[in-house]
Amino acid sequence: MRQGTTLIFFLAVLLTANAQYTDTGGWLGLGVDQKVNKDWNWSLKWENRWSMGGTWHDRGFVNAGVGYRLNKTWRAAAQLRWIERQRYLGAYESGRRFAFRLDGKAKSGQGEWKWRLMTTKAWKSMAFNEGASISENLVQRFRLGYARELFDRWTLVPSYEFFAKDIESGSVDWSTRVQVQLKHEINQQLSTSFAYVWSDEWQTSDPWSEHVIRFNINWRLPDFKIRKRKQSAPVARVYSAEGNRWSPPRQTFGQCVIDQLYLSEVHPKGKPSDFIELRSMSSVPCDLRDFSLTDDLNEEGLVFGTTILPPGGCWLGYEGGKESFSFGISAGGEIIYLKLSSDEFRFWEVNSEDDKRSVSFDSSGNQKASVPSPGRSESSESED
Repeated sequence: MRQGTTLIFFLAVLLTANAQYTDTGGWLGLGVDQKVNKDWNWSLKWENRWSMGGTWHDRGFVNAGVGYRLNKTWRAAAQLRWIERQRYLGAYESGRRFAFRLDGKAKSGQGEWKWRLMTTKAWKSMAFNEGASISENLVQRFRLGYARELFDRWTLVPSYEFFAKDIESGSVDWSTRVQVQLKHEINQQLSTSFAYVWSDEWQTSDPWSEHVIRFNINWRLPDFKIRKRKQSAPVARVYSAEGNRWSPPRQTFGQCVIDQLYLSEVHPKGKPSDFIELRSMSSVPCDLRDFSLTDDLNEEGLVFGTTILPPGGCWLGYEGGKESFSFGISAGGEIIYLKLSSDEFRFWEVNSEDDKRSVSFDSSGNQKASVPSPGRSESSESED
């Protein structure tokens, strides 16, 4: 964290020059987004901005975007912005802008680096009042930030961003922006962020800088699900080490130890649906209560209630089944997490090349293709 913030602010100081005048303002935004499926999502954001000490409504805009997860590191997004900007004599001028961006992330230390490459261009600009026009030249943006959770659901994100404007004109204008943002996840659907933003137009004919207080609220809708005919996925079940259905005795047991649990079999194309087999290495029965299975550490996934595993036995769940998980398993590559808290988890990377084969793991995490054997110990027909 310390190295990340030091680098960001060092770049900001190094590349930023003094402005001729300084302004202050405030930005207020409201956003909504939703996952359509595992890779696709859409978003909508409205924001108003005030300048001149908050006395002048500079602009209002609406962003509509769609994003796609390319892999674990990169996500691509396309965005269309409708703008209403107030000119000097008070009239508003309309404009539209198209943007394409690539967002990336990588864990580092106790936090996560985040970066963004963004290209924008005005599209069929509609400015006409006061003889003004909106530039249609390309603008390139690059942002680098470092996110670290301070405490539960509170995350600090300092970032540095620079802009290269009017690229096609042959005379590039450079500007920078430093932002220190504090994000708070109120719950899984609602989050807020409060930020200080320093913008500096330091290489223009009229250099200026601006200090801004920014507040945003974001509402994440529940994941979009297309109604399908009811699947006949079986209810989740518990099996003994011998592969027989098992019912626990009527007594309480201690919680399982995460290091004594492992995924013994996963099938991304199982019948009647994807299945996961979670096995215990404990020599005594133990309880899975409060453990969770997920394919995304930012999502809660399946949270287990009281579920007793016998020694060497397993829990078997099918996608969409009662008391089971709801996320799909990608045959092209998937990471499945078993977690007890945000700081204590294990994960298994599933890669399947044959739709008819499942992926079996041993207690050390080694995997191989095998003949599907849900609920039973490793099949003798398994093959490397």
